[in-house]
Amino acid sequence: NRREFESQLRGHVAAASRHNNPLSVFMFDLDHFKTVNDTYGHLGGDQVLKEVCHLIRENMRKEDILARYGGEEFIAILPETDKPHAMELADRLRAKIAALRIPFNNNALRITASFGVAQLSANTDMSRLVEDADTMLYKAKLNGRNTVMPGLIKVCPPKTNLETDTAHKDCFLN
Repeated sequence: NRREFESQLRGHVAAASRHNNPLSVFMFDLDHFKTVNDTYGHLGGDQVLKEVCHLIRENMRKEDILARYGGEEFIAILPETDKPHAMELADRLRAKIAALRIPFNNNALRITASFGVAQLSANTDMSRLVEDADTMLYKAKLNGRNTVMPGLIKVCPPKTNLETDTAHKDCFLN
């Protein structure tokens, strides 16, 4: 699965670069998943993984690619998708996961997820794209979980003297 995912990502990165199209990825991790396994056993954990994957696939486009990246960590390739749209999708999925009630042994299990989003840029290769998404996922976890963190963003000063601040004009929306 990992090798196939990397092959798919390599192809999408090459195509996006060649045609100058946007390409984003997101990584997500199920928050406190170890507690689910410890409380409900691996069968409970497996049920959570199956339900979450089904929900994610039902809410993504056919051309998007979802893969398991590690234990309870997943990654998605979003062809022809810029970062704002990838963040919007990730947040929609995050909310749907949080609202999910997973039946297991007369219980309704609940889980949340944290997402990290990154977009391919001119100076980014495949490894860096995944690394950026992973870094943002880590920041989402540090930020309290059940959240979406974007890729590396420009930090701008407070909005003061908008008319005269030419050094930071690219920070402000017109």
